[in-house]
Amino acid sequence: MAAFRTPLYDWHVSHGARMIEFGGWEMPLQFTGIVEEHLAVRSAAGLFDVSHMGKLLLTGSGAHEAIARLSTNDIPATPGRALYTHLLDDEGRIIDDVIFTCLGPDRLLCVCNAGPRRRVVSWIQDHLRGQELRDLTPDFLCLALQGPEAPGILSRLTSTDVESLKTFRALHVRLKLGREAMAVFRPAEMEGWGGLGGLAEGPASAAAGSAESLTPSILVTRTGYTGEQGFELFPPAALAVPVWSALLNAGADVGVRPVGLGARDTLRLEKGYLLSGQDFTGRETSLETNSEWLVKWDHEFIGREALQVQKERGDHRRLLGLRLSDRGVPRRGCRVLAGERDVGVVTSGTMSPSLRVGIALAYLDPPVASPGTEVGVEIRDEVKRAVVAKPPFI
Repeated sequence: MAAFRTPLYDWHVSHGARMIEFGGWEMPLQFTGIVEEHLAVRSAAGLFDVSHMGKLLLTGSGAHEAIARLSTNDIPATPGRALYTHLLDDEGRIIDDVIFTCLGPDRLLCVCNAGPRRRVVSWIQDHLRGQELRDLTPDFLCLALQGPEAPGILSRLTSTDVESLKTFRALHVRLKLGREAMAVFRPAEMEGWGGLGGLAEGPASAAAGSAESLTPSILVTRTGYTGEQGFELFPPAALAVPVWSALLNAGADVGVRPVGLGARDTLRLEKGYLLSGQDFTGRETSLETNSEWLVKWDHEFIGREALQVQKERGDHRRLLGLRLSDRGVPRRGCRVLAGERDVGVVTSGTMSPSLRVGIALAYLDPPVASPGTEVGVEIRDEVKRAVVAKPPFI
């Protein structure tokens, strides 16, 4: 099956991006270099096209209750609130880690990963009772503006106070894009997103026919996958290049640059964030990924009983960090050793651009699954010394 392309594909290619297949999509791996882009995000700002992420709109009476039965965490019912959670199967295994944003009464946006998107759509649909799920992934982008300069950059394009937006909050923001962008904008494309109650900047807030009334109201969230300050913007596909270009132009003087998935991977690993399809693959539970903090035991959800049994047994592997004491770059599949005994396996590893040491995430057996424990990591037939650590690494 041919890979999907985001509306910014041609822009990426024309600006020298190295493209790869990822989760069924052709995505930019890098523009100038992974380390250079990584450090730019840590010191200034980077703009990511992550439009391959699934964007699922759930509407209808009882939508919150229906989704609550699928979520390990509590689903937000207040417009403008977002929440990170797991969707589990009946055996407690992670189908995907997703973010739900409440757009209004019985209106939820689910952002899921690209690889398991079809399974997530099918799983949710199978458990709805009269509610509607619309897969809007091809219709809207997801652009992640990340880095210490991100709030100031976005502020230059709107009169809305985005800098005071708290983590895991959302609002609709009007962007100053100019009349050329408005010539391709069609308000009907936003149908189904609804408002955020008093947080939305609706058409009634501007004089009819004015430049502001023609400016689209774009959903903005503040969740992040890099550990830096930042935002996710969800413009309609027709505004792909205008919004992307406006963000790059607004931050040109402070060092913003386009960033690919390569640096996104090293950035998230320094913070200990999990990657779908790599750190969990559909076979691991929330307890095995060391994510019990996402499990609210006081409500019923699919997979709860299986998790309770596993928790009571307590003999499961746990996902923790490894920091190498020796020089080396751990990679997925590397064996973790205690003496000559296998005690785990690396799921993600890299040379940290910020720390300049090897770091990794690994599933570890209970006897070594404690921060401070010394282990070995087999890299190209050589055993390198490492210490178990609780992420984040920085």
